[in-house]
Amino acid sequence: MATTTLITSAEFLARPDEFDQNGNLIKEELIGGEIVQMPHASKRHDITKNWIGRILFRYLDANPGIAFTALIEAGFVVTDHDTFAPDVAVFRTERLAEEGRLINGAPEIAIEVVSPTDTFRSITRKIKAYLENGAVSVWIFNDDGSIAVHTSSQIRKLSGEQKLEDTLLPGFSVSASAFFTQA
Repeated sequence: MATTTLITSAEFLARPDEFDQNGNLIKEELIGGEIVQMPHASKRHDITKNWIGRILFRYLDANPGIAFTALIEAGFVVTDHDTFAPDVAVFRTERLAEEGRLINGAPEIAIEVVSPTDTFRSITRKIKAYLENGAVSVWIFNDDGSIAVHTSSQIRKLSGEQKLEDTLLPGFSVSASAFFTQA
């Protein structure tokens, strides 16, 4: 039985970037010490991810007193063996001032849009790593138009006109379907 050599986030970040035969950066994440190549996202995935970001940017712009920001595909060193770039991340604005190439720790809200190439195992491991390392919630957007909101104490499944709300975002209340209308 072959064994996989696990690496640390520091070793992962020290590696040079890799490019395909056309000069495109090969996107990778470190999940549980294993390097996982991430294929280019589909058009639907990118539209959904950017629409989520747009809804959150509008909310944050309208609520400047909330000390949070959102970024699309920002890098986070979540643990010594987990380095992720969630599709969208919401985190305390003050964390932008941190030194280093990536942001340390999990975002307060990690948002992932599930792709056909994502495995149940990798998504489950990422949710666990996020929640055990500082995330208050993890929003998982599924291809069927549903959203699973994971917290340390529960999982809420939303669809249609059910409202996505989060304790970190006072007054934020958006129907699940609104995130998928542009996709």
